[in-house]
Amino acid sequence: MENLTEDKNVKVVQVAYAASTNMRRHVATCDAYLIAEEGSALLIYADEQLEVNAGSFAMIPANVEHLLKVIQDFKGFIVLKRDGLINFTDEK
Repeated sequence: MENLTEDKNVKVVQVAYAASTNMRRHVATCDAYLIAEEGSALLIYADEQLEVNAGSFAMIPANVEHLLKVIQDFKGFIVLKRDGLINFTDEK
């Protein structure tokens, strides 16, 4: 993850993961938007999953634990409030 930019209201974080890897289980402290630029991944919640493909996006509610399971090499962006945090909830 790499912070790309921020202003007084929002920040944009770039994510890139290889196929068959995961973005570990985590929560965001505010609503977040995942925008897929390349590849595909599953956004997995406790009781549902959503496929995110290049050109699509998903809104992730604040404080809802989830993980991202990469199907094809994935590159995308997370947009959240400037003071929003991504907190990993699993042990590394």
